[in-house]
Amino acid sequence: MHSVVDLKVLYFGTPVVLVGSRSPDGTANLAPMSSAWWLGDRCLLGLANSGQTTANLL
Repeated sequence: MHSVVDLKVLYFGTPVVLVGSRSPDGTANLAPMSSAWWLGDRCLLGLANSGQTTANLL
C-alpha cells in the first residue's frame, strides 16, 4: 500500500539504512533511506520519488 503523508515537522538525526530490491530483470538495487516514521502499526519510509529501488518497492 502506498500512503502520502503531509508532515509539518522536519526531523533531524534519523538513522541511515540501506534498502535493497530487485528489478523485473533480476538485477539488484540498493538505495539509502534516512527517514522512517512509525504511525500505529505502519512504518512509513522516506524515499525519493525517483530511482529504481523506489519503483521496485511500489
